[in-house]
Amino acid sequence: MKKINSWKKQDIFDLFKLVENYKKNNKPLVEAFEKYATISGRKKFSIRNYYYAKLSEFEKKPELANRFQINFKNHNKNEQKFFTPQETELSINKINKLIEKGFSVRKACYEIACGNVKKMLRLQNKYRSLNRKTSTENKNNSQIKIQNINKNQKLNNMGNVLIMPNNKTILTDSEITSLFMGLVKLVKKAAKEQCGMEFLNQVQSANDELRKSIKTLADKEREIKLFQKKFEVLTNEKLKLKEELSCLRSQNIELLKAENSPVKINNLKNYITKLGKKTKMPTETA
Repeated sequence: MKKINSWKKQDIFDLFKLVENYKKNNKPLVEAFEKYATISGRKKFSIRNYYYAKLSEFEKKPELANRFQINFKNHNKNEQKFFTPQETELSINKINKLIEKGFSVRKACYEIACGNVKKMLRLQNKYRSLNRKTSTENKNNSQIKIQNINKNQKLNNMGNVLIMPNNKTILTDSEITSLFMGLVKLVKKAAKEQCGMEFLNQVQSANDELRKSIKTLADKEREIKLFQKKFEVLTNEKLKLKEELSCLRSQNIELLKAENSPVKINNLKNYITKLGKKTKMPTETA
């Protein structure tokens, strides 16, 4: 950003017109300074300081204010409220008494201000400003005393020290919730992955056992089917033998009843010989 020192008449006119517009629209004055900083390339705080300095000059020189068409209804300065000597002495005494009890400067100012942060900051700044104006010897002694009291009190009673939040590091409720939910998700994910690995190992082991059991059952089923086929073959052979035996018995009875005929006897012998060959079981080899 280039450095800009001089203010032209048109720049002053534009700045005050912009402030008037923001005032009419009930917008914060700081936003007007930020807007003009973007337009002009100047720094926001430099614009603010120049605005108040120029406003004081316009108040002292009404003819100059008329030349720039300044309407003081839309331009007012926040008057700074100063401590009276009595208020200063009373406030310093109260702060010192609380410090002797173990309070920090900030906590003491907060207690005196009854929880009003703006008033607390005024008291704190005033107290520290007065300490800086004291002599070097008194200042060193006071600082050593305050430091020792604060150190002892931090060890004995941390509840009496008020720690102001740091705007740069403080987290909002939504950010804290988001971080917490993120941690919960990570924990759940890690737990699921761990449980998933254990469950996967168990499933794989169960699958291996199941495959082995299925293979064993399949082998047993094949053996059963083979035995069933052999049993069916033996059963059929048994039926055939029964039928042939029944035929032989009936023929034998008929021969016994018939006359003794050589032809019949020869035919019977031939039949018995053939039957013996058919019914002769082959020897099993080991």
